[in-house]
Amino acid sequence: MLTTVRLSIIVMVLSISGDLFSQIRNNYFSASHPYFNYMGRVDSSQREYVRFDWPGVRVRFRFTGKELKLYFKGGQRNYFDLIVDEKRMGVFYASGDTVVEIEGIKGKGPHSVQFIKRTEGEMGEARFYGAAFYPEGKLLPWIGNSTRRIEFIGNSITCGYGSEALGRDEKFDPRTENVLKSYASIVANAFQADYHVVAHSGLGVVRNYGDNQPVSVNLATMPQRYSRILDMDDSSTWDFSSWCPGAVVINLGTNDFSTKPHPDKAIFQRKYEELILKVRNVYGSVPVFCLVGPMIDEPCFSYVKEMVENFKLVYNDSNVYFIGIPTELLNDKDDLGADWHPSYIGHQKIANFILPVMSNILKWNY
Repeated sequence: MLTTVRLSIIVMVLSISGDLFSQIRNNYFSASHPYFNYMGRVDSSQREYVRFDWPGVRVRFRFTGKELKLYFKGGQRNYFDLIVDEKRMGVFYASGDTVVEIEGIKGKGPHSVQFIKRTEGEMGEARFYGAAFYPEGKLLPWIGNSTRRIEFIGNSITCGYGSEALGRDEKFDPRTENVLKSYASIVANAFQADYHVVAHSGLGVVRNYGDNQPVSVNLATMPQRYSRILDMDDSSTWDFSSWCPGAVVINLGTNDFSTKPHPDKAIFQRKYEELILKVRNVYGSVPVFCLVGPMIDEPCFSYVKEMVENFKLVYNDSNVYFIGIPTELLNDKDDLGADWHPSYIGHQKIANFILPVMSNILKWNY
């Protein structure tokens, strides 16, 4: 099946058979090539491809030539943004093995490319096989890495759930989920920082959304998934030494308290504290920002604030900070997307609330 999207260039999305890869010889570079740069957690244990499922994972590279082909498998309900020479080319979906063919790129380059996963892990695993460049194009190393790095740990808000929906009454659709329009991406872009997003909708510190028990036992919570390379694969373990952020932002608790039964205060605070200790163990004394809101208020607001203050005293750690985002920050019209989650406008307000605090602590201008 062939789909043609007419933009300033011609983009063709073609389904391919498995044996096509064996036919590729000239100007093809495998995903294992060191010139491909990956922002986000990826499993590179296979020579033929890298696989990933967390939202916001980016494949980044530079090349020479006038034509580009990307070889990938998109996953069941995943969507991707493609940016060439700082210009957004479009949104792509492909559940099977696919080649995205881009023709008519102006000039021989060098050109820059970013291929970005908009959707979260539950939408499926993605695989990137490699890229080909014509005529006689070459792969070049990425040169845009930032010295500033942020890791975001969160739930649906951090994922950008429904951020492109037209209103609060729309139901979830992966086409309207876009982590690039979440507060996490907005904050990182404002600081010109590279960032990782470790987030999954509906998950809490000890209790996931809608669970009929105060502590979830049948589905892993976010702290239990934190050490994974892949969100949906509990056999994978991330190498924390491979990427160390200068700040960590945690936005959890909304799902613990959005429905009843609520978890016990002591259990919630202890497990949240254990997550911060895990961050300390793998990253050292980096600033940790604990966010609450704007989709939840009490008792989560007070519990997290108290936990942060106690953490500072018990562990003699002054580099942990509480940021309480009031529910009044967002109005119930323009600021809300699908299922009452923040819209892109809402996420901009959240980011604007967070940025001055982080800037003051980190001494990062934006």
